[in-house]
Parts: sequence; structure tokens; C-alpha cells
Amino acid sequence: MKKLTALTLSLIFVLSVLFLPLISQARSADDCWNNWERCEARALQSDMGFVRTTLALMACDVGLGRCLIF
Repeated sequence: MKKLTALTLSLIFVLSVLFLPLISQARSADDCWNNWERCEARALQSDMGFVRTTLALMACDVGLGRCLIF
């Protein structure tokens, strides 16, 4: 039981060290949406072709979701 408790506390410590910098760099939702609009505009203005443009737009959407969640 002591090993389980020690392992749990160690895991919580490691996860907090990993995710604390993400929380401290939190941005406002306006910054996320502004970055998404710029990303979308750049993807649509590029001459990458249909597939690459679609992938770039998808990357913009994933980035927006990650920004809003974290």
C-alpha cells in the first residue's frame, strides 16, 4: 500500500511539472481566435494544392482546439 501511495504521489508530481508550464502560458480566447484567423488566411492564400490546403486548414482547427482547451 505504501508503494502504491508513493507511486501515485510521484505520478502527480511529474504530471504537474509537465503541465504547469502549459497552464502558466494560458492565453485568452481572443488570442486563440486571432491566431486561427491568421492561420486560416495563410492556408487559403497558399498555392499548396487541394490536399495540402485541406491538411493546413485541419492543422489550424486542431491548433485552435488545443489553444482553447489548454
